[in-house]
Amino acid sequence: MKTKNTIFSLSMVLLLNALLLTACGGTGENADRQNTPETEKTASSEQSAEDDSVSYLPLSVGDAAPDFTAVLTDGTEFTLSEQQGKVVLLNFWATWCGPCVREMPAFEKLYGEYGEDVAILAVNCMESEDIVKAFQDENGYTFPIACDPEGDVSLKYPSQGIPYTLVIDEEGIIQNIYVGAADAETQYLEYKGAIDAVSEGE
Repeated sequence: MKTKNTIFSLSMVLLLNALLLTACGGTGENADRQNTPETEKTASSEQSAEDDSVSYLPLSVGDAAPDFTAVLTDGTEFTLSEQQGKVVLLNFWATWCGPCVREMPAFEKLYGEYGEDVAILAVNCMESEDIVKAFQDENGYTFPIACDPEGDVSLKYPSQGIPYTLVIDEEGIIQNIYVGAADAETQYLEYKGAIDAVSEGE
């Protein structure tokens, strides 16, 4: 059973990596508002040996955001469930993805503006820690960045491509989903508007 689960998990990681390699891009508009077609939901997969709650199904606005713990580039940990009471801006990206890189200044600007009042996290998809740290240092980014070299966190947030960004409310419910990105200023205004709307609605 353990071998079967391991093979399944590896297959899912390889599938995710293939999807990410072919689907980088997009406009960065709210996928829910645009009614962007989602991948057809399939029958539930076998449960992971490590986490019985993993379903590998696309997420929608109104869903509870799957919990996870990720290691940041500074060696500390970020656990989503520990952010209850804060709006969370969660992003999935890679250094080879042009739209991902172009929108990064938006996260830095938002982090400088909101500080610890909003939990911002950019999860790198399946690149080495050395690559991620070098990118962060080269660009001088100070907002939290996590490494997900095995794709464990990414598997809980399946998408049609990256950048993939979610706004999650204080109760852990997904309020906005974005696939793709425009320029940094456009994304800053889009994310800021979403964050403020969620904050004001609570």
